[in-house]
Amino acid sequence: MKSVTLYRQELKERILTLSLREFKAKGVKAVKMDDLAKQLSISKRTLYEIYANKEELLKAGVGYQNDSFDMRMKCYAETHSHNVIDTIVEFYRIQMKENADVNPLFFSDIHKYPSVISMLRERHFLREKERQAFFERGIREGYFRSDLDYGIIIYLGRTMRESMMQKQIYQKYQMRQIFHNLLFVFIRGLCTPRGIDILDQLITETDPTFG
Repeated sequence: MKSVTLYRQELKERILTLSLREFKAKGVKAVKMDDLAKQLSISKRTLYEIYANKEELLKAGVGYQNDSFDMRMKCYAETHSHNVIDTIVEFYRIQMKENADVNPLFFSDIHKYPSVISMLRERHFLREKERQAFFERGIREGYFRSDLDYGIIIYLGRTMRESMMQKQIYQKYQMRQIFHNLLFVFIRGLCTPRGIDILDQLITETDPTFG
């Protein structure tokens, strides 16, 4: 029984990893459930027993990716040698890598699946408490300004992110460009002179093309 459960769990992870890779490369609409089953060398029946339809599979895949990313960032941030600027740059590095080759159709297609959008919105709201704690830590460390209202900052960040996705500006600009300009113009303005110096140095080291 244990081996069957383990196999099932491993299969679910294989399905999520492959499907998300295919969705990002081709867009969600272009990927057929039958094709995924063939690539996984499993029957269509097995795939549909685990994920009843494409929306359920997409939601599970995006959730799996978010959970993995959150755990990775939490482990990094809680390492004592990493300050808030280190954590921001690590966040930037991972996002640049993961979004480098994503087909813009992936982002536009996601909006056609209400349950996925609802899940992402709920996750963003839950993260806002964590963001508040993160900003407070940055103030204590001397990297973030203490004269700003971070409740407003968090609200503005949410509004900017939602507007970007609704207007689909990723159709005109690469996600890499959008992410850099949105996040680091925004975050840089929160930093003290000390924070700016360290942020600029680490960003240049991480991505010399934006130096």
